[in-house]
Amino acid sequence: GKSTLAKLLFNELCAEFEYTCFVPGFMLKGDYKEIERGVYSSMYHHGQQVAGSGENKEWKPTALRLKTLLFILDDIDNDRHVELLQYISSLNDCENSRYIVTSRDRDILNRSAACVYDVKLLNHKSSKELFMSFAFPYPTEPNSSLTQWVDKIVAKCDGLPLTLEVMGKYLLRKVSESIWRQCLVALDEADNVVGLNERLWAKLKVSYDRLGSQ
Repeated sequence: GKSTLAKLLFNELCAEFEYTCFVPGFMLKGDYKEIERGVYSSMYHHGQQVAGSGENKEWKPTALRLKTLLFILDDIDNDRHVELLQYISSLNDCENSRYIVTSRDRDILNRSAACVYDVKLLNHKSSKELFMSFAFPYPTEPNSSLTQWVDKIVAKCDGLPLTLEVMGKYLLRKVSESIWRQCLVALDEADNVVGLNERLWAKLKVSYDRLGSQ
């Protein structure tokens, strides 16, 4: 699966906790009970899944009480998620546990009583390094005719890592200047879309629209 910043953080920290639970956004859909089942199926105790099969199928959430827990909900967007976070937190009741959520909705984060950290967009230098790692994996280098397009494409990606990755992968091994020019024009048009989320999707769609039927 795709590694998000939250997943990378989880992988970095998980060895320090008795219980760990990482729930990606696609498992946070449905009603409260469906989401709760997704959470329990993602719960691990010292690296072993605790619920859903075999001898551990009788595992109860009360086993979390006073145990160190790393609990991450990646991409919450409604009050059911906040309610679940508060429930797990009260159930666990351990001051050495850590609860981390990500969201694109500041109001949701404020309702969760979280300490909010704004993830900044990448600057041009970091954006270019990320783009180049996908479009021209080491040791390949862009030929002289393409170097002028690299900075222009990178600038149009607005420091968004996903856009930089998708465009870089699409332009991998594309040596025709006309293809790079078409991408730049399409990214220019996407700039006119109002709203950050809609503009992001419009820019991601640039590479999708250019895929072959296969």
